[in-house]
Amino acid sequence: MLRGPQLAVSVALLLGSGLSFAQAKSAVPAHDPWSPQHIDSLPAEIRNAIAPFARACGGRLAAEHSFATYFQRGAAKLIALHFEHLSCPNRAAICKAPGCLHQVYISTGGRYRLLRSSYVLELDLTQVKIPAGP
Repeated sequence: MLRGPQLAVSVALLLGSGLSFAQAKSAVPAHDPWSPQHIDSLPAEIRNAIAPFARACGGRLAAEHSFATYFQRGAAKLIALHFEHLSCPNRAAICKAPGCLHQVYISTGGRYRLLRSSYVLELDLTQVKIPAGP
């Protein structure tokens, strides 16, 4: 975990049902919320990591705006992928009994690498204030 004097970057896996998570959403055209652009705008190493899902999902990947969420604190950049927002007729390829696939990628100045991959109901990237020590 990356730590600062008063703040830490926390990846919270929210496992309870009914838990919500606030995120900003932009207006998405009403006619088709699924766009390949939401995949194409990801860093190359992340696009390459999720490319195998195209075959399992039956073609070129497309996603809703909320598929990827971003968090930055200092040099640490996190990208969370929420596969429930991926267009995939074969839901079994991306969702299991505990929930849909969520992945977190991290970069501290270089390439992104997979930090966490879990089947959960929701995942939230957040800052947590660390109490000052004695």
